[in-house]
Order: sequence, then structure tokens, then C-alpha cells
Amino acid sequence: EWRTNTIRLFYQESVNKGIKLGTMLGKKLQVRGEDRTTVFNRQKIGKIDKRMISSLGFGNQNVFQFTELDSYKNANLHVSIDASGSMGGDKWDQTMVNVVALCKAVDMIQNLSIQVTFRTTSNNLPYIVMAYDSRVDKFSKVKKMFGGLGPGGTTPEGLCFEAIMKSFIPINNDMDSYFLNLSDGQPYFGGRGFYYSGDDAERHTAKMVKMIESMGIKTLSYFIGEKYDYGSYMERSFKTMYGKGAKFVDVTNVNQITKTMNQLFLQK
Repeated sequence: EWRTNTIRLFYQESVNKGIKLGTMLGKKLQVRGEDRTTVFNRQKIGKIDKRMISSLGFGNQNVFQFTELDSYKNANLHVSIDASGSMGGDKWDQTMVNVVALCKAVDMIQNLSIQVTFRTTSNNLPYIVMAYDSRVDKFSKVKKMFGGLGPGGTTPEGLCFEAIMKSFIPINNDMDSYFLNLSDGQPYFGGRGFYYSGDDAERHTAKMVKMIESMGIKTLSYFIGEKYDYGSYMERSFKTMYGKGAKFVDVTNVNQITKTMNQLFLQK
């Protein structure tokens, strides 16, 4: 089905692939929702073990027990996607597969949540949209609508991060938090007498990334490009903006993103 009302679902095949991939990923992550309880008995401290009371008369002092609960912390993932025109083609197809996969996997795990934002320009202004928030949206929103989302416009980068920073979830004793950025180039935005590009835009984006990290949020930024992009000015620009969290993946290896998040989610 290629048409639902006025939305043309050009990328529905990528969404369907993402759902299959996410289902497999979610099954691997099921362990996150499991609590493991271990009882340590014959201890010198803890709650008294009624079964051991009779041995007190024989001088046994190790009649206590305690219970240890081993569980995963809650975790939140904010995925921000560069939806500029240069992300079209294979880049967008593969990005959509992996983002949908993450949404599907998180939907299967009780102690995970995810937000997905797309950033671009609209009517000569920077534009960012909260497309999905698992805390309030059902996964059916991804399944029905993400196939109609396509790239266009330019790359406002840090301007969009600044606009949405209040919605980011900082870490606390019960919550790990991750920020995952997917992009394919340096920032550029121009309009209405305003020009955002080059060194100034890179420094501003880097400043926004550091502000996100100051909230305790672990940032991961993937440069999604063709082989000829690497070693170029764009690679240097990307490292300037995203620092140690900058990673580079060929468009044919975007699945590395879901593998990395799988590993992070299973850390304690």
C-alpha cells in the first residue's frame, strides 16, 4: 500500500525491515527486564534464618541470611537524525531500518524508553520534530507513519539541539541516558540574513554537545557516508563537533549502530 490519505509511504519497505531487525534485537534484550534474586545464608549478619534457629544451641553463630537483588537500571535513548537532503538514497533507507529497529526493540522492553527527533529546515527556518516518544506514543505510530518521512532541506545541527535540549533526560541513580546522533556532514543553514556554517557553526554545535554531556548523558554520533567522504574536511568537521563520541560508518554498515546500542543496553 503506497498511499494512506495524503501520505505517500515511499520508505515502508525500510520500516518493515526495521521491525524484523528490532524484533530480533528486542528478544536479545529481554534479559533487561528480569530481576535476579540471590539468597546468601549461613551469614553472621542479616535477617535471622528460621531454619537455623535450632543450631544456636550448638554454638553456631552463622544463622543469618540476606537477599541480593540484581537488576538493570532504567535507560533512555534520544535519537536525533539529520533529515537534510544529502541524507537521501541508501543513507536514508539504512538509517530508517536501524532507527525503526531501535524503536521496536525498546517497545519490547519494560525498562527502556526512546525518543526520535528529525532535524532539517522548513520555510527558511531550522526545524526539528519529535516524531516518536515511547513514553506517550504507541509503536503503531512508527509502523504507520515513518514510511512517509523523507529527507530534504539543509543541516542546522547545533541550532536544533539547543531548541530541544530541555526535553533531554539527565542521568540519576535509577536512569542511564544516551544521545545518539546520525548525520552525514557539517552544519549549514542560511536564510533571512542569518548564516550558520563553517568554524562558528562547528564550535556552536560542539558547545551544545558538551552541554548534553554535562547532564551525564553519553553521546554517540555516527557519520554516515560514502567511502570517498572519509579523510575529507567533513570528517574533520564531524570530529570537531562530536569529539570522542564521533564514529564513522559506511552506508553499507549502518547496522553497527544497533549492535552498539545492544551492547550499551546490556551494560550494568
